[in-house]
Order: sequence, then structure tokens, then C-alpha cells
Amino acid sequence: MKTINKPINNLGGLLKIWAIPKSDFYIAGNIVTFPSPQNIYEIYCPPDSMSFSEQKQKSTSGIHYNTEVNGFIVGDTQNNQEAVNYMEPKKWVVIFRDGNGNYKLAGLAGNPLVFTANLTTGNQTAQRAGYSFKFTGNTLARSIFINNPF
Repeated sequence: MKTINKPINNLGGLLKIWAIPKSDFYIAGNIVTFPSPQNIYEIYCPPDSMSFSEQKQKSTSGIHYNTEVNGFIVGDTQNNQEAVNYMEPKKWVVIFRDGNGNYKLAGLAGNPLVFTANLTTGNQTAQRAGYSFKFTGNTLARSIFINNPF
């Protein structure tokens, strides 16, 4: 008999997001390595602003997954604007750490994710200002659990 175990902890949300250019990593099983960490973006997001979804879709060409990683970059600064402008035209894979401490890799070199961001300032002093962003793509496989690559 096969069972799906009840987890001890099942915390939602993400704790951290890293964006890696689609050609700047190697993967062997569940081990991810980088030729240089210089091109990796560690994206700070406030708690409870990050999420991940992966929806299975069937089409005439087979099964794929609509993958999406969301977050919020705090602040409308020149550095943030330059980073967003650099990231938007490129293709990425994303490593994230979930609320249970697991690391996952979303996207692969052959099925990378696309980065988009929208700047919002709100209309009241108490509202947050910054960039709502998402990495999206259609991948041929679900995201995979990996060892801590950092």
C-alpha cells in the first residue's frame, strides 16, 4: 500500500527567491551548481508577498505546467529600476525556498521563465511602493526539489 504522509509542518508561502540566468547553472540530479554567483539575483521580498503556483495543462502536444513565481520588491529606487530593466528582456530559472525550508528549482535552460514587473506607489502614505513581479513560463516538468545550492 502507498500512503501520502501527513506532514508535521505545512507552512505556505516562500521565504526567499533567487533568479539565475537560464544558461548560468548546472544540474545533476538534485544538485545545482553555478559557474559564477555574480549573475544571480537574490531578491528581497517582504514576508507574505511571495507565492508559487504550478498548474498542469493538457494540450494536443502533451502535458505542460503553467509555472508562476510572484513577489514584491520594496522601493522605487534607481538600483531597483536598473535591476528590473536588466531582468525583463532575459530568460531565467528560479530557485526558491518555501515555508517548510525546501529548495525548489522552477524552469530549466530549455524551458526558462520570463520576468515581468509593475511599479506601484499606492495612493496613500501607508501603502507600499515598489515592484510587483512575476516569473512565468510553460515548462515540460514540474519544479524539482534540490539541495541547498548556496
